[in-house]
Order: sequence, then structure tokens, then C-alpha cells
Amino acid sequence: MAGSLKEMLTILVIEDAKADTEMIRIYLEEARNKYQLRCAESLSEGLYIIEEHHVDLVLLDLNLPDSNGFNTLRRFIEKAPQVPVVVMTGINDQRKGTESVRAGAQDYLVKGEFESRQLIKAIRYSLERFRLQADAEERATKASDEKSRLEALQKMASLGDWEMDIVSNTMTWSGELFQIFQLPPHSLSPSLSDYLRYVHRDDRDQVEAFFEKAVRYEEYGPLEHRIMIDNRIIKILSLRTRIRFDEKTNKVLLLGSVQDITPSENTAMPDASKTPEEEVVKPNPYYSRELFNQISFNIRTPLSTVVHLFYLLEQTHLNKQQLKLVQDLKTTINDLSFTLSNLVNLSILSNDNLPLALEHFRTLDILESIQRVMSFKGQQHNREVDIYIDPRLSITVKGDSNKLAQLFFCLIELAFAYSVFESFVKLRCTLDNEQEGRSQLHVQMEYTGELPVWPDAETEATAEEILSLLQPSSVDDGRDQLLAVVFLRLCEQLKVGQHVSSQKGEVIIDLTIPLQVSNQQSTNIPKVPQKNIHILLVEDHPMQQIATKQVLTTWSDKVTVAVADNGKVALAKAKETAFDIVLMDLQMPVMDGWDAGANMRHFSSVPIIALSASNSKQEEDRCYQVGFNDYLAKPFQPEELYHRIMLLVHDSEGAA
Repeated sequence: MAGSLKEMLTILVIEDAKADTEMIRIYLEEARNKYQLRCAESLSEGLYIIEEHHVDLVLLDLNLPDSNGFNTLRRFIEKAPQVPVVVMTGINDQRKGTESVRAGAQDYLVKGEFESRQLIKAIRYSLERFRLQADAEERATKASDEKSRLEALQKMASLGDWEMDIVSNTMTWSGELFQIFQLPPHSLSPSLSDYLRYVHRDDRDQVEAFFEKAVRYEEYGPLEHRIMIDNRIIKILSLRTRIRFDEKTNKVLLLGSVQDITPSENTAMPDASKTPEEEVVKPNPYYSRELFNQISFNIRTPLSTVVHLFYLLEQTHLNKQQLKLVQDLKTTINDLSFTLSNLVNLSILSNDNLPLALEHFRTLDILESIQRVMSFKGQQHNREVDIYIDPRLSITVKGDSNKLAQLFFCLIELAFAYSVFESFVKLRCTLDNEQEGRSQLHVQMEYTGELPVWPDAETEATAEEILSLLQPSSVDDGRDQLLAVVFLRLCEQLKVGQHVSSQKGEVIIDLTIPLQVSNQQSTNIPKVPQKNIHILLVEDHPMQQIATKQVLTTWSDKVTVAVADNGKVALAKAKETAFDIVLMDLQMPVMDGWDAGANMRHFSSVPIIALSASNSKQEEDRCYQVGFNDYLAKPFQPEELYHRIMLLVHDSEGAA
């Protein structure tokens, strides 16, 4: 037949329903293609066949005796990424088919709705698509290797490059150029004004004139000029440019190279009589805390918007199915938020320098989020979940809510990683008796399975060793080791007592977490405003503006919100209008939140809450130093924002 499959194609059918397997055999015989058909009734059997024999393509049922749902596809792709797979679904699960393709399958077939022609077409299409993907990945790998070699050469020569749209003056910098300016990679979206901001004031006129002339010549330069970093470090740069027309965008671009030609310090001949100084090893910039904070900022802001939009969605009239989907999505977002916090703090964990934030929060809020995450994971991993939370844990405590949430996240991940398929996982959270303002949260995690593999207490993991466990090539064991490292270090920081035992396959992890009971809970603070509240929201992200404003105005009809795009606009509005409270984003153009807050304190005592996408203890301390009243890290639940506002408004009323 025209376009037939290649000679002796080996197809593996992983399907526990023998009737469906036999139907596939019949369809292949009807197509008169030469093939070798292998069959497996479980995922583990199918993976064993792939290890022992060559297989060209797999037809995979998602619901098998030893695996179920998308977990089947995920496990298959992890174990056999070199084999194209076509997913087979039931008539009522066509949506799973399209989602499977997004997750890595080449195609899907609906049982009972395909015949010989459609089967052969799906097989041929999947093989071709897989081949094209492999070719594309190979080309991407080669391009990545070439880019890596170029970056290595640029680093050796301290040579950076950039391109600029001559109309808008927006620029794109290479990684080495960020390095020359001692900035975290891609920490800003640069423009010509950003470049000129670093130029030494005595050289600025000369550099500005250089850029004005550069657009008139095909090639221009070199020009040597000085830059200043943090008003003290002086470097000498050599600047060259070249004009290029981009046919794809119909834009004229100015390309440039910047080389750091700063002379090295004169070094005298070493004195043989002196003991040589130990070489100082500079930390790898890719493991720097600044990079992690930038990653955090870029994720936390849109994540905060999503949290607020889900809150608003819940306020609308939803049916039961829609409510269930919203709850599942919120659980996934909580899971993502905890994972993000773990990632951002890895650089600090690796140096045993994990500062604790002091904030007021309800333990019950964290535990209810943990309960949703754990229930969702139970459905994902086929575990029976049993959770009990002591209602007395509604107390308000003072401490680091993020670190406590991370501790629970690691505990849950370890329990599911080391528990047995289709077994149980139990969580018990109770409050011990309060003594002189202090209480204890007693946590007991119980599951059927194996003990976690704890790292050697005498071995100190380096930053590189910990971060290497996050690489795409890492295996599950590496991830579990990472969780164990983070878990133990968090226990140490939070002064958590721990005891682990195992008898006949039943593992129990007991934790005793000290709690400092907050005196704020004794104050009778209403949950909704009792008077009109006029709020100034200072935020540059458009979606965050919309979401936060709607969250505030749906809270109470006594709330009105004015919006400012940056600190400069906020100062003008604050001088014109008396606001009851200001919600201040920190990283904004024109004027950032710190400068705006400090300037606002010159003429107003209005309460200011910092809304940060970085979640840094140093950043929080800086906010309090310039006069902020509170600090709240994104993403945050609307209820938490309401509570912080009411605390400050209540304090203002009391002071008045």
C-alpha cells in the first residue's frame, strides 16, 4: 500500500484487556503491514520488554493494574523517553487523550472509535512526529553547545554584546554584559538610558555623542570610556557598534560589543619566605542568591495575581463541579508556591544562613492549605489519606510562616515518596497545653512503606551538590535526598524536635514544633471594616492592579481603591488625598517602593504595607528601616491581606 510502514515494525501493546489487544492485532493484519507485535498486561511488564528488546512504538492504555491515569504516561516517559507512545483512552476519556499529547504522547486513539486505517495513520504520524522532534532536539542541542562555547570565549575575553532598537532605544544584553556591570543575569530589561546611567559623569557627553553618530555609520568605534558601579568601582570599557537591518521585524538595529579592558592591579613577585595565601574561590554567579531572588520575583507576581483571581472566581455563582475544579486548582497553586519557596531558599540553606522572618499568622491557615495539598496528592498517587487538625490551632502565632509551610511540604513529599502504592498516609496535628505564651504543635505523619534515607549528619552538602539535584537529568533518589536535606535544616532552624520509628513497614515521623503565641489575638479586631477605608494601591503590573483592586472592593462596600503605577505617582496622590492605608509594591519603574515610602514619611504617617515578590529578610528589614509598617510576601491569600489591613487600621483608630 502507498506510504506503508517500514519493514518489520515492532509494536508493543501495553493493555490489560485482552479483547482490545486482539482487536489491534486484527487491524494490523488487515493493513497488510509487516510487523512484530509484543504484548504486556502491566506497565512494569511493558518497561521490561523495552529493556530487553527493540521496540519502535508503544500503544499504551492509561489504566493498568500497576498504574493509573496520567501517572502511567509520566512513568513511561521517564523510563522510556526514546520510544514514541500513542495513548489509548475510553470513549468517556477523550479529554485525557488531548492532554496526554500535551504531556508528551505523540497521538491518542479512542477505543471503539478507530479501525485499521486510523490505527496505521496514527502509527505513521507518531513515528514521523517523534523523528522530527528528535531532529529538532538535536539541532537545539548543537545550537546550545555553540552558544555555550561562544559564551565561554566571551567570558575569557570579558567581552559582552548587545543590540538596540534605534527607535525605542530598548536593548538586549548578553549574559557576559550583565556580568561586566556586576548585575544578576537578565535582572532588568535594559535600555540605552540604563547603559548611560553607569557611565562616569565626566565621560557621559562623549558616550551620548558616540551613540548619536553610531546610527549613521555601518561600523563605528572603538570608544574607550569609564563606568561606575555602586558609585565606587571604576571600569574601563571599549565600545564598538555596527548597523543591521532585521528583515523579519523590519527594524533597524544597532549591534554593539563591550569589552572590559580595565588594567589589572600590578602584582609584585611572590616572596618565597612567606606562606602563600589561600586562594579565594569566588562563588559561581549562577548559584548566587540574587539569581534566586530574581527567579522568585518573576514567578511570585503572576502567581499572586492567579491567587487573587481564583478568590474572585469563588465569589461568583459556581456549580458543584466548577467549585471542585477551582479547589483542585487552588491546591495545585499552593503546591507550586511551597515548591517555589524551597527553590528560592536553596542558596541560603546551602550556607547554613537561613534567616527567620517574624510575622503574625494563624497556624490553622497553613494547616488547611496543607490539608488540601495532601488530599490532592493522595488522588494523584493512589494513597488513602487521613487527616486530623486540632480546632484549637486557630490561634495566632509569631514566627516564619513560609518556613513552617516548607517544613510540611517536605514532610508530605517524603511520605508519598517512601509509601507503598495504594497504601495509607495519615497526618495528625494537635496543640499541646500553652505555658507562658508558648505552645507546641505536635505533628505525627504515619504511612505504610520505608523509612526516608537521611543524609549523613557528618557530611555538609555544598551549594553545588544541593543545586545539582535540581538538574533535569536527576533521578527520583536525588530529589528525595534534596527534600531530606531541606527538611532536616528547616527542623534545625525552627528548633523542631523529631523522632522517627518503623515497625513491620509502618513508619511514624513525630515532630514537636514550638509556637510563640501572638498577643495580637487578644485584641478584638473585626474581620470587615466598620468605617469607610480609602486605600492607595501602588503597583506597576497591570494584571496585579486589576486583581488586587477587585479583591479589595469585593471585601466590603466601605472600601475604595485608588491606583498608582509607580512611586512618583503615589507621592503626588498621597499629597492630594488623605488615604487610610497604602499598599506599596517595591520593584517599580521611575521610583521604587523604598524611595516612595521614605519620601512619604516626610509628610505623612499613613500606614504602609509592603507587597513584595522577593520574600527576603534583608528586604523586609530595609522596609521597616525606611518607615513601612508591615511586609507581606506574594503570593498571599486575600484573607491575610484583609487581616493585615485591619490590624493597622485598628491601631490607627486606637492611636487617634
